Amino acid sequence: MNNKDRNRMVLAALLVLAVVPLFTRHTYHLFVASVVCVNAILVLALNFILGFAGQVFLGTVGFFAVAAYVAALLMVKAGLSFWLAMLASILATMFLCIVVGLPSLRVRGFYLALMSSGFIIVVNDVLRNWSPVTGGVFGIMRIPRPVLFGLRLSNNLHFYLFSLAMLALVTLLALRIEDSRFGRLFKAVRDDELALETLGVSATYAKLFAFVISGLYTGVAGSLFVSLHGYVSPEVFTGAYNTLFMCMLVVGGLATVPGSLTGAMLLTVLTEVLRPLREKYLTAYALLILLVLLYEPGGLVAVVRKTLDRIRGARTRRLAPAFGSEERAGS
Repeated sequence: MNNKDRNRMVLAALLVLAVVPLFTRHTYHLFVASVVCVNAILVLALNFILGFAGQVFLGTVGFFAVAAYVAALLMVKAGLSFWLAMLASILATMFLCIVVGLPSLRVRGFYLALMSSGFIIVVNDVLRNWSPVTGGVFGIMRIPRPVLFGLRLSNNLHFYLFSLAMLALVTLLALRIEDSRFGRLFKAVRDDELALETLGVSATYAKLFAFVISGLYTGVAGSLFVSLHGYVSPEVFTGAYNTLFMCMLVVGGLATVPGSLTGAMLLTVLTEVLRPLREKYLTAYALLILLVLLYEPGGLVAVVRKTLDRIRGARTRRLAPAFGSEERAGS
């Protein structure tokens, strides 16, 4: 996909989110729209590791849990503002990404997937059993909303517009990173790690940098998550929750920024539609992923790209005879 089409798809996705308040002001609908924004930021974080760098790391929700709890603890127990808590959450998550990433990236493939899955279990057990700090299974309550220009964003409309602005900023940053030499470095690691090593570039440190950037995005998503819900508990951060975000990335389009946005939009709304099925909604996700992998491995982004190519091809075929007749008339 060329950059022009990519940017247009990103703009279209953000515009769809921007016009939501024009069609509904229902509190529940705006809450779900805010969840879409938070999920999209986390899917962007996962895309740096799994999509751009090509590392099968399945522990992103573990980082998400740490980011959420750091922000919640600092706002509730330390009395810090949302902005300071988010900054601390970002720094803590990036540091944890380095600590976990250095030993983890010495392995690859199935072994990395197995190790990262265990990381989620370890984080969840710590959150459940470190009751004096994390609140145990009861979690942390009364987490405040952000204050912006003296206005507390307790209204769901205000919080949605705030989270949408945050999503737009981190999306722009993701596009800039993808087009930079760092983005090309991540894709080189994914495509041919050995060739990169022969050029004298450390693939391990390139992958570690992808982890660090992912930690930045995860810190933002975790802070918004706890502030939106006003409550956080360990039962949220499970392997099934991680699978949900991987589904969003695959269905939207792996290794693409617009794919992260469209996948989060589609599956977050689908989750609400399928909520009566409870845990069985994962079966619907599994079937959806199978269909995507069988018929369009590139996801929704590939469908849109092929549609645009067909439209351009049809337009070119219509214009070709006209140009040919003009040339004959001129000769």
